[in-house]
Amino acid sequence: MHKGHEDKVEGVTKLSLQFLAEAIGLCPAGLESSTNPDIAYAVVGFQYGAVQSAAYVAGLGQESSVAVVEEVIIRINGMERETSSRFLAVLPTLAKKEYPPISIGGRAIISYYNSTTDEEKLTAASSLREILRQIDEA
Repeated sequence: MHKGHEDKVEGVTKLSLQFLAEAIGLCPAGLESSTNPDIAYAVVGFQYGAVQSAAYVAGLGQESSVAVVEEVIIRINGMERETSSRFLAVLPTLAKKEYPPISIGGRAIISYYNSTTDEEKLTAASSLREILRQIDEA
């Protein structure tokens, strides 16, 4: 039984990293050096929603989900644990307030996973770029 749990954690981590790497790769250059807090929270919120959704679908419990989310956010953003902890302290509150990037990220990873064509995967992964475009226009 423990092996099955480890496989689920590994699967969620792998899928999340693959999806988020593709989503970030479709975003404007310089995203990683942006100092705009709206962009930073939108990106990390999208990532949070995606990983939480994948963890939920895989049947991971709350404790395992939190650990996977933290690991993925640290790895995909190259963050220090302290920096990720500051974001992760706020994100559950934003999720309760239905912060759009979180729910969009959650739906996007499920669409990505269920995609049968590369075009469908590209559409799902490009949803982060659309969020950032809307922030830029605001």
